[in-house]
Amino acid sequence: MEKDKRQKDEEKAVLIALKNNMVLIRRDLERYGIKKDGSIIFVSKSDDYNNLWLDALNTLKKKYGTN
Repeated sequence: MEKDKRQKDEEKAVLIALKNNMVLIRRDLERYGIKKDGSIIFVSKSDDYNNLWLDALNTLKKKYGTN
């Protein structure tokens, strides 16, 4: 079940990022957004991989809304 939830969080986070013209990358336990102009934006950091997408999703929702 945990894997299914993580997958849904990942999909939602990626959609929010794409709607805001960025892609998400991971560096260890940190998420960054890269915009078309090449700028990099720190998105989130987690203490473990299982929560990394949830942390990123929550950060993106706060910054860009839940569109």
